[in-house]
Amino acid sequence: METASVYIPMDRRQALASGTAIPERTQGAALFADISGFTPLTEALALELGPKRGADELTHHLNVVYNALISELHRYGGSVVNFSGDAITCWLDGDDGSRATACALGMQRAMQEFAAVTTHSGTTVSLGLKAAVATGPVRRFLVGDPAHCIIDVIAGSTLERLSAAEQVAEKAEVILDPAALASLGDKAVVSESRETDDGEPLAVVAGLSHEVSERPWRPLPAGSVSPERTCAWLLSPVYQRLQSGQCEFLAELRPAVALFLAFGGIDYDEDPEAADKLDVFVRQVERVLTHYEGSLLSLTIGDKGSYLYAAFGAPIAHEDDATRAASAAVELQALAAGLDFIDGVRIGIAQGRMRTGAYGSATRRTYSVLGDGVNLSARLMSAAEPGQILVSDDVRAVAESGFAWEDLRPIVVKGKREPVGIAWLRGVKQRRGVRLLEPRYSLPMVGRNAELALIEQKLAMSAQGHGQIVGITAEAGMGKSRLAAEVIALAHRRGVVAYGDECQSYGTTTSYLVWRCIWRGIFGLDPQDPLEEQVQALELRLKQIDPRVLPRLPLLGAVLNLSIPDNDLTRSLDAKVRKSSLEALLVDCLRARAKEQPLLLLLENCHWLDPLSSDLIGTIGRTLVDLPVLMLLVY
Repeated sequence: METASVYIPMDRRQALASGTAIPERTQGAALFADISGFTPLTEALALELGPKRGADELTHHLNVVYNALISELHRYGGSVVNFSGDAITCWLDGDDGSRATACALGMQRAMQEFAAVTTHSGTTVSLGLKAAVATGPVRRFLVGDPAHCIIDVIAGSTLERLSAAEQVAEKAEVILDPAALASLGDKAVVSESRETDDGEPLAVVAGLSHEVSERPWRPLPAGSVSPERTCAWLLSPVYQRLQSGQCEFLAELRPAVALFLAFGGIDYDEDPEAADKLDVFVRQVERVLTHYEGSLLSLTIGDKGSYLYAAFGAPIAHEDDATRAASAAVELQALAAGLDFIDGVRIGIAQGRMRTGAYGSATRRTYSVLGDGVNLSARLMSAAEPGQILVSDDVRAVAESGFAWEDLRPIVVKGKREPVGIAWLRGVKQRRGVRLLEPRYSLPMVGRNAELALIEQKLAMSAQGHGQIVGITAEAGMGKSRLAAEVIALAHRRGVVAYGDECQSYGTTTSYLVWRCIWRGIFGLDPQDPLEEQVQALELRLKQIDPRVLPRLPLLGAVLNLSIPDNDLTRSLDAKVRKSSLEALLVDCLRARAKEQPLLLLLENCHWLDPLSSDLIGTIGRTLVDLPVLMLLVY
């Protein structure tokens, strides 16, 4: 379990072991170290060794470099708070800038060993480092739900000054912000003066005129940080693999989708509620991402605002990760719009073959997803306007169905020679509840005659008022949907009205998801209509069925995904009674619709049913005995 503890920043680890707390407001020095050269090294290794071996070799080089840099940091009592690909943000508590500057200069000396990396075939790639130091007060938060993952954050104007200084620094330089320079005074050996884009003075330092004492972290005995405390710092799948000794399975080369979300609105310096606001937002973001089985990997705060980085496809992969990412983006945008303290949300989504896994030093590492798709996603986030979701064309091509898109002109982004094709993801298409049309196939179905004959017999029985339930189950690719299409064609020829929908792999926790489109069709609703018009249509339909059930109308909001306010009756019902009353109402409505015409209810991909949808299948199934309804379930 000590392996897992290296995912916790060193000062947090010491605090956990001693039972002390790190103050929210603290003074010290922030250090940003950015490694350059890994992109050309990545390309060289992939060309020589292939994508898989090249990624493994890259991780080796990345870890060796980080081990040298973080060893310098820990010698001076600093901690890595955040990894950003090939860069780290560090904090040295109580430092006037001396230790941070000495550490940065030490990092530059350590990087000289990696100035030229020679690959197996003799290709030489130059690696370098630029570093920035800023001093002053920061606010340090722990945000997020421990059940998902907690994140260590430092924020405030000191971090903004650090970021502004880093953007002016060049390879092999250490640059100080005005506060750090003023704090060090003539102790800093200044080789050159610079300015930020806003005209703030900066200084490039060549050294220090005095010796700085080291403050190495004291070693912690094994078991000093309990597994219960460790697991809250790690994504659950990562923690489980580490716990079971499967560390090597964390490192993979696999397709993944990256999502970056920029946001503003929180004053980290002056707002006393900043920590609570950020925590609320991050927890809700984690809830949305968890629903789609995505992972929140990092939270970064700098001079250009704050941004989150999430990945889909790692550690857990799905065949529809692009669709999951697009769906999550729409929900995250709506989530932020509902919070009055969050503004300026911009989202970028891209995909690619990514290197996933743990990287860093022997004493501090992180789990992340790295690759060209990650870089592109961040560029798209930066190019987006507030309220926009920009998506690369390859993601749109995979996730196009079910979403509303607006084509945009290709844009030029850093790191790409050619313009990148993009689209604006405007939202999710609300599908109307319509009758299933007879499918058109150019070729007839081959085989399945016995199965089709049996279903035809059941369809005839149901049309005569003896309801039936038929299940079609088989492995993927065996023709379940093709057989279901033939059943729809049979239903049309017999004058049976068909309604249907399919479960989604990410919908196992979304109540009644597969039933929404079916009940919209039965009630004749168009989800594009205003809420008031849809409610009026429901009122009219319930009055036709039985005026006495009209007070239960608000219960239908759950199955139709409509925000219908409760009335005096429904407001008084507890969860158990609401569920049973809703199911009884839906059965009454189904009986009324079936009196007009025989029905076919088709539910596909039922292996992804959410619990309430499954319960409703059971409730309706028990009432079909005297109804002209065939329920077809495809697994």
